[in-house]
Amino acid sequence: MKDTYRLALPALILVVVLRMAIGWQLLYEGLWKIDTLSTPKPWSAVGYLKNAQGPLRGLFRNMSGDPDDLGWLDYDATAADWDDWIARFRSHYQLDEKQAASLHRIVEGSYSVVNKRNVYVEALDKLPDGITDLNKSSRVSSRVFWFDAKAKRIYVDAHEHLKPDELEKLQAVVEGRDDPDAKKYLTAVQSVYDRQKKGIGFKEKLLGTLKGNPELVGNDDWQQVGKLQQYKDRLTRYENALVKADQDFEWDHLQHNWDELQTLRAELSGPIKALDAELKDKARSLLTLNQMALGPVPGRWTQLEIADQMTIAGLTIFGAMLLLGLGTRIAAVGAAVMLFNFYMAMPPWPGVPAAPGPEHSYVINKNLIEVIALFGIALMPTGSWFGVDALLARCCSGCCKRRSEAVELTSSVNSAGQQDSTDLAATTGDSA
Repeated sequence: MKDTYRLALPALILVVVLRMAIGWQLLYEGLWKIDTLSTPKPWSAVGYLKNAQGPLRGLFRNMSGDPDDLGWLDYDATAADWDDWIARFRSHYQLDEKQAASLHRIVEGSYSVVNKRNVYVEALDKLPDGITDLNKSSRVSSRVFWFDAKAKRIYVDAHEHLKPDELEKLQAVVEGRDDPDAKKYLTAVQSVYDRQKKGIGFKEKLLGTLKGNPELVGNDDWQQVGKLQQYKDRLTRYENALVKADQDFEWDHLQHNWDELQTLRAELSGPIKALDAELKDKARSLLTLNQMALGPVPGRWTQLEIADQMTIAGLTIFGAMLLLGLGTRIAAVGAAVMLFNFYMAMPPWPGVPAAPGPEHSYVINKNLIEVIALFGIALMPTGSWFGVDALLARCCSGCCKRRSEAVELTSSVNSAGQQDSTDLAATTGDSA
């Protein structure tokens, strides 16, 4: 009966090769992901998690931290993230006062402070002849723009900002005039307007992008106000329809809506992410070579970062153990559980939207096949057939054998010593 379960040598070799092949695939995936960590685009499971489907969709998507990028589209949340990153940036690189001041201007804006008011300033000796009240003549609010005759300055409020139509109104008060005072006035007004645009901080740009002021970002295509509400409404409708869907045509319709939602999400969050990348690039440009040698700013451990690190560690460690035949049963079970999670994130089940990519599967895909193979490998001592486990077993066996021999030798010596003592005692008694 035992012969029925005995494996032939070719079968043993193929099982070992299968174990090593899966180990190599996992190890290479892990090493490739590690290699990307030092590149501008490090690997992350965020895309895979955001597109998760099936019964555990909510669990996997929430692991990404912000599955629908709504955090990027909230001014307070993004500004708070920037504040947190800047604090860690300053602490990590130990910025001096000059660097810290430059970083503050990048984030908050390059404005001046006059009478506890943040403003952009330009020199102007006097207003053109015939203009006594500039704000009344131009119909531009004094909260936004004003002239101080005593200081010989014109000011723009750093938070209100001078709009293009307001600039045109200020220029119109000297329309058709060619005298020197009018030219100086026009030059000063244009200069303070340009200074405002160049001096706007990244938080103002963020606000302009989200709240609908193109002059704060200089790009009309980045206006998100109407699209943002449309995105939120469509996202709510999609989630409600997803719960009720149970027919193929409904899934097809939902997939079409999902694709459109992802396009809209990218249009909305793309500019914010671009601002985020630009801010961090400008901050890094302030560093010296010695500071840059300290490496990147340590990140905070979010759910996504934990998932990324666990995935990379699992692929690398389990892959190396399977390839080397070290702790093969434990490695096989651990790798099987990890791959089963990959399978459950996008299961090819009836009634579940198909996963993106060229693979076409129904119930069983390559992840599940590897899971089955790994559980099979875990039930066989493949490491003892070929691998580090075999070497360790031989070493342990040799050590145990030598220890056993040493114990037997010690016992024999002790027994012989006790016998000699008994014989000596007996001899002594007889003599007496």
